[in-house]
Formats: sequence, C-alpha cells, structure tokens
Amino acid sequence: MKKKLLLLVLSVVLCLPTFAESMCVNLKNGETVSFDLEDIKDVTICETIHVFDESETPLKFKILSDSTVEVIGDDSYLELDSVTIPAKVRIDGKVYDVTAIGNSAFWGCGGLTNIEIPNNITAIGVDAFSGCSSLEPKLLIYDKGTKCYGWVGDKEKCTNIEIPNSVTSIGNYAFYNCNGLTSIEIPNSVSSIGHGAFGGCGGLTSIEIPNSVTSIGNYAFYNCNGLTSINIPDGVISIGVDAFDGCGGLTSINIPNSVTSIGDYAFERCSSLTNINIPDSVTFIGDYTFFECSSLTSIEIPESVTAIGISAFYGCSNLTSINIPDSVTSIGDMAFYGCSNLTSINIPDSVTSIGDMAFYDCSKLDPKLLVYNKGTKCYGWIGDRKKCTAIEISKDVISIGSYAFYYCSGLTSIDIPNSVTSIGEKAFYGCTYLDVVIDNLKDNVKVEYDAFKNCKSVTWLKE
Repeated sequence: MKKKLLLLVLSVVLCLPTFAESMCVNLKNGETVSFDLEDIKDVTICETIHVFDESETPLKFKILSDSTVEVIGDDSYLELDSVTIPAKVRIDGKVYDVTAIGNSAFWGCGGLTNIEIPNNITAIGVDAFSGCSSLEPKLLIYDKGTKCYGWVGDKEKCTNIEIPNSVTSIGNYAFYNCNGLTSIEIPNSVSSIGHGAFGGCGGLTSIEIPNSVTSIGNYAFYNCNGLTSINIPDGVISIGVDAFDGCGGLTSINIPNSVTSIGDYAFERCSSLTNINIPDSVTFIGDYTFFECSSLTSIEIPESVTAIGISAFYGCSNLTSINIPDSVTSIGDMAFYGCSNLTSINIPDSVTSIGDMAFYDCSKLDPKLLVYNKGTKCYGWIGDRKKCTAIEISKDVISIGSYAFYYCSGLTSIDIPNSVTSIGEKAFYGCTYLDVVIDNLKDNVKVEYDAFKNCKSVTWLKE
C-alpha cells in the first residue's frame, strides 16, 4: 500500500508541469516552500534522518553557530553504558546539525561500552574519549574520511594500526600516549602531522614519514624515547616546538633543505643524538633547540643563520668545536652554557649581541674577553674566567653587560675607563679578591643591581 501511495505522489509531481508552472509545499512547522517546476530536474526520495529533541538524549550541547552544535562534557555521562550521538538535535524548537565532539566530552567514562558517532561529525576535541576503558579501541576518522583523530576506547591495547589512504591529516594528539604502539605506517596521502600526534608513544621504535608531509606539529614525537632514527623527507617546511623533545634514543636525524623553521625545544634532551645537519634554508636556531643534547660532538651552522637563541646548545657537554658564521648577529643568553668540552669557537665581528652567561662553564676554552658592538660593549668571557688574574678594558668600551665578570674569582684588579656609561646587573658579582677602580670623571655611570656585590673594594675617581 505504501509503495502504491509513493508512486501516486511521484506521478502527480511529475505530471504537474502539464498544468502548472509552480508548486508550494506546506511544512509541518507552518512554513511554506515554493519553487518553479521548470527548475526541477528529477525527484529523489531522501533518507530520513531522525531529529532528536534535546530532552530525548542524555547529551549536553553547545551552540556553535546558527546551524551547528557540539557535544560537551557532563558528569552525568559517568553513569552511561551506551550513547548514540544524534546527527541532528532540536533545541528550543530549532534544529541544529551536530558537527563536533568537544574537548574531554566523555573523559573518564569507564563504564561506557558502546558509542555511535554520526558521519557528519567534523571535529573531535582533545581527550574527548580519554579514560573510556570499556570501549573497544577504535580509530576515529572523520571529515569524510580525510582526518585521522585518534581513538575511542583504551588506545594502549593496540600495538599497531593501519591508517587508510583517504586520510590527509593526522589530528592533534591523535595517538598521544599510545604506549603499546610499536610501529605505524603513514600513507602518502597525509600532508600534516598535528600537535602531539605521537607524543608519549614510548614503545614506538620506527616510523616512516612520507614525502607528502609538509609540516610536523608541536610535540609531535615528544618523549618517543624508543625511536632510534628518523628521516624527515623533502617537502617538510616546518618542525614544531618540542617536536622531538625527549627522544633520548634518537642517534641521528636528517633535516632536508625544504625546512625553513625549527621550533624552540625541537630536539631538547635528545641525549643520544651524535650528529645533525642544519640546512642552509634555516635562518634561526631557536631557544633550547639542542638543550642537553649531551652526545652531540659537532655541528655546522650554515651561513643562512642570523641568530642563535637562548640556551640553544645548553649542556651539550661533548661538543668540541663550533664555527659561527659571519651571518650571525646575536647569541642568546646561556647559548653555550655548560659546553665543558668545547675547545675552539670563533665569534665573528658581525655579532652585535651576546646574551648573559652565553659561554658560562666552557672550561676548556682559552679564556678570552668578549667585546662586540664594534668594540663598544664588554660582555665577559669564553673559557674559564677564573684563570685570569687581570684584564684591561679598552677605552672604546661604553657598557659592561650583566654578569660580565660574574664570579671571576681570580681577578685581583681592574680599571674601568671613563668611556663606560653603564655597568650591568651583577657584572662583578662574587669577585671576592677584586679591587675595582672606576674613572667617573663625567659622573654619568649607571650601575645596575648588585654590580659589585662581594667585591674586595670599589673606588670611584673624580677630579
């Protein structure tokens, strides 16, 4: 009977053009839709999608726009064992598409054994299903099969996973803390690896990044200490902040010439890394980039680099030599702090800024006073400053930087010429045997906090 009725309706609609030019359809909510029959190409019976009233579902929603909502978390979910996320929901009489699952929406729902997610979900928030230990682990793929987000269920139960070829991006924290994961193949369709995507995957021993990838997000392989080597393919433009931080088993890594940006902390604590190439496409070595890479023995800085960031090579205790090219104009605070085996380093005249304690505890370097900014600024030392008992400050120097002679315990005397107009914070702090004589003829010397703390004596000369 239903089939006959449907055919009758269709036949009426299709015959209408013979005696009518337009048609109106009255909807249940009172609205009227009209259209020209001449514009109708064909008639299709659409699949009916049930619209849930807000009161029909235990879920809570946040309105994102005039037509979309996302599922948000609520403590009441902890009592649920099964959930169906609707494709559409009616709130205060208005129908919305459910397009997203919010951050931590089902966090800690350990009793949840089944969940149904509609195909129109286009975004899943961080930790949306974290702690849902009773769910069968399942990889989530959305945005019409193009984006791999991660899991429902206990991801630690999975030791390997296959990513479909339709996936073009691996979302933020997709496999974060998948401790059981030992290997994974990323298809050539993938162009980006999101923030924290494989962070904390301590069991991951190998991974191949395909040539299609152009960006590696922040924390992408954070604390993947089981990785021993990785090849970054040509085409990658940026390596994010902390991307390989804590990869203590990584012994070598290749960075292609396509890379123009290496984020701060990118290789921090890669304690087994013995060598690394920096391509001439890179212009800046970021803060803490090679922090405590204690096995690194040598590194070549290309001519393209203009600045070396704060603590960039801090604690690289096996680094023996380094050449700083003429392109570099600034060296950050503590850039080479604790490079105790560094025996040679050249600092070109192009350098106009050297940060506090940039070469502190570089005990094997021959002690040398650093003067830059065209000979106007006296910073301090490379090498073991304690080995020096006297030093002459040139009359070209107009400023002595912070910590310049910090704990130079071997210094016994120093004359500061009247060209000097500023003495930085703790510049001579802890020089317990030092007699300082300051020529203050012009009465214009600015002295910062604790500049001469614990010095033996300070004498100011005036006419």
